[in-house]
Amino acid sequence: MKKTLAALGVAGLAVVGLAAPAQAAPPPHAEMNHESYWENLGYGDCEKMEFDDGVGSFTLPEPPAGQQYTLLVLKAGSGAGANDVIPWPAPGTYWHSSDKDLSHVIYCMDGYVS
Repeated sequence: MKKTLAALGVAGLAVVGLAAPAQAAPPPHAEMNHESYWENLGYGDCEKMEFDDGVGSFTLPEPPAGQQYTLLVLKAGSGAGANDVIPWPAPGTYWHSSDKDLSHVIYCMDGYVS
């Protein structure tokens, strides 16, 4: 009898587990949308700027004295091609390769010895 009750209990838990909603996995490349991802890869200190709809370009200003840009990430759309990753960007204006509006940019910089 005890074995039957134990088996029913385990079976009941299995059914409840199957009925529970599945945890959604983050979309591929989602980690690339966080400054910490790029900082952990060694690109220096990173900043993120988010935009409202309708921003088609981003102008990277001159870096502060003693600093250089190490990376620029332009995010537009979703999926594998959503991030344009530009190492060692120069100051200037950038557009996403898809010509879609930008949702955010991440830029990273590091100090250098002149």
